[in-house]
Amino acid sequence: MIAVQMRLLLSVLVALPLLAAPPFQSVRPLIAKYCVGCHSGTNPAAQFDLKPYDTVDSVLRDYPRWSLVLDRLNAREMPPKEAPQPPAEARRQIISFLVNLRAEEIRKNVGDPGPVPARRLSNSEYNYTIRDLTGVDLRPAREFPVDPANLAGFDNSGESLTISPGLMTKYLDAARQVADHLVLKPNGFGFSNYPMLVETDRERYAIQRIVAFYDRQPTRFADYFEAAWLYKHRAPTSKTLVSLAAERKVSPAYLAMVWKALETNEEIGPLARLQAMWRELPAQPEAAHEACLRMGDFVTRIRSHTEKLFDPPAVPGLNANFQPFTVWRDREIAAHRREFDPSALRVKGEPPPVAFIVTRGPTFGKGEQVQVNNAIAAFIKDRAQDSDLVVPAGQRARYESAFARFGAVFPTGFALRERGRFYPINSIDKGRYLGAGFHNVMGYFRDDATLSELILDHQGRKELDTLWQEFDFIADYTIRTWRQFIFNGGFGGVRGAKLDRPTFEDSTRQTVIEGIRDENLKAISIEYPAVRKAFQEHFDLINTQIRQVERARAESEPRHLEALLDFATRAYRRPLARDEREEILAYYRELREKGNLSHEEAIRGSVTSLLVSPDFLYHVR
Repeated sequence: MIAVQMRLLLSVLVALPLLAAPPFQSVRPLIAKYCVGCHSGTNPAAQFDLKPYDTVDSVLRDYPRWSLVLDRLNAREMPPKEAPQPPAEARRQIISFLVNLRAEEIRKNVGDPGPVPARRLSNSEYNYTIRDLTGVDLRPAREFPVDPANLAGFDNSGESLTISPGLMTKYLDAARQVADHLVLKPNGFGFSNYPMLVETDRERYAIQRIVAFYDRQPTRFADYFEAAWLYKHRAPTSKTLVSLAAERKVSPAYLAMVWKALETNEEIGPLARLQAMWRELPAQPEAAHEACLRMGDFVTRIRSHTEKLFDPPAVPGLNANFQPFTVWRDREIAAHRREFDPSALRVKGEPPPVAFIVTRGPTFGKGEQVQVNNAIAAFIKDRAQDSDLVVPAGQRARYESAFARFGAVFPTGFALRERGRFYPINSIDKGRYLGAGFHNVMGYFRDDATLSELILDHQGRKELDTLWQEFDFIADYTIRTWRQFIFNGGFGGVRGAKLDRPTFEDSTRQTVIEGIRDENLKAISIEYPAVRKAFQEHFDLINTQIRQVERARAESEPRHLEALLDFATRAYRRPLARDEREEILAYYRELREKGNLSHEEAIRGSVTSLLVSPDFLYHVR
């Protein structure tokens, strides 16, 4: 309440025009005549000596005491009754001078709180500022001492928020910890919610981002069937497919494709069966929802049983799980997700199809071999007992066309987030996110072409491409996979190939990769064109990806420095002066040249220096 009254008083004083007031030269003799007699000497009244006040500035410097004079004059308590009293006009002149002096000062300094000392950020402010800077809630001040309070009990004042040598050490440690979370990207840098100092953490960061992107995409068949049902039962002219897709958060392009497939009459095959289920959907929403889930399960089962699974090319002396062959198989499967395997169909009157190879993934120990064999047998049995794969005698060609149309709309998958050594057997060897399915080394393979083709818009495709580019940039997975191939196994290559194992430093040179490729190709007979093609594509792709990352790293360094300056601008909470920009860049160069640090280490060191700068740690108003 008092604060409100004070604000009202200040607003009134500022708004009022100045009253006519005498100058200090005419007021001073009156004060000397009627006041100084008591308020001077060795023992002045109220311990207030008025003699030294010979200028307006001297009065202003001690105005709180002069305001007491004003109060006493207004109350006619001064001069005391036994002393000579000034005439009414003299009293009015002194009062008018003091009132106008106060009003003029208020007018000149309105909105100015007076001197506010610089203070460091409180622990809470420090945590919040780090969070805003990095985008990650790291809370580095959790190890700091509790903020002290000043004499008035406030813990956000300049008097209490100081920095001791011990606290400065904690700030330095906290800044280093924050910098450890930094992750360089082609167009700048960001921060992870855990340190990014070892290869496994870099991989985890990049993989989690891609898998999270996959999981956000609307790829459930049942969701599209339900959206189509809502469109079918909409009020006339109330919604379009596009507006309904936006409402249901599904892809408008793929919803239109599914709608057309459901509404186009098919006579035979899985699409005809799906359309029959579609026509039988109940009108009640809850019942329709359950029925759409069953439609989705039907599509998933048919596509699982008709997926094209490729047997890797083989050559005497080489295991079918040799890396170039595994990648060849991955590539073929990914390229045929909208096609189907004709050998899955069983035509009445025709001999049963030849046994097909589901997977050739290597096993660890007898126990795992038994598990894999059982899973393969169950997979083959499920496919053999699928009545929807039975074709009437003489109708193979018609049914193959029908299955092809079905597969073109409903792929075997949109994005493969996990691939073990025994794909498509997914009940064993779990946890290899984005894996290529290699035996006992890491390795990754991108399999999301149908997601880009059928679900994503232009912006989504661009985002996904960027995530995969950043994956190799951040985690160096192509180089690491290649070096594991060279030094941990598989380097022997084709029987007869004359290969010298390169040094670790030379292993990623283009001439070395091409030399290993060419020596293997020389040892492979022209009788095996598929094998030669698999080798050629595998080594060429590795070399291309390594060179792309090298170029991206070189091109990104200037962008990282610009990102560093932008980070400093946000950390300082103001634009940088030219000399500050030059100083930041000079420190980075010093870390590179004199400190012998890598580019990434120098960026981390520069970020650390910014986070212990007074421009960051102190709050100045």
